[in-house]
Amino acid sequence: MTVRALLIAALLMVAQPASAQIATAVAAVEASPANIILPGDTDGMITFRPCDGDCDEDYVRVRLSAGTKFTVNGKAVKFADFRREFATIKRNPESYALVTYETKTNTVTSIEIAR
Repeated sequence: MTVRALLIAALLMVAQPASAQIATAVAAVEASPANIILPGDTDGMITFRPCDGDCDEDYVRVRLSAGTKFTVNGKAVKFADFRREFATIKRNPESYALVTYETKTNTVTSIEIAR
């Protein structure tokens, strides 16, 4: 009798709809560097469109912080060096960028660019 009761309880639990919502905590978006606008310093906002070339996607605005990590061709760099390299890399049509940010706070955790 106990096994039957446990089996029925387990089946009822599986049949119940989930009450929790699944939410994305961190988004990682690959974008064309040509579709990214960088601020002058790490206290600003980065604006980017999550697609390549001309597209209908809306622009996304997220903030940089002192904790944002910047990477160029796999090497960690300071923001000033990142901006300098970004100006060159964004002209290369085969380059890419990966912007990772926390969706709850809209704060960038890292930006990676490569040729």
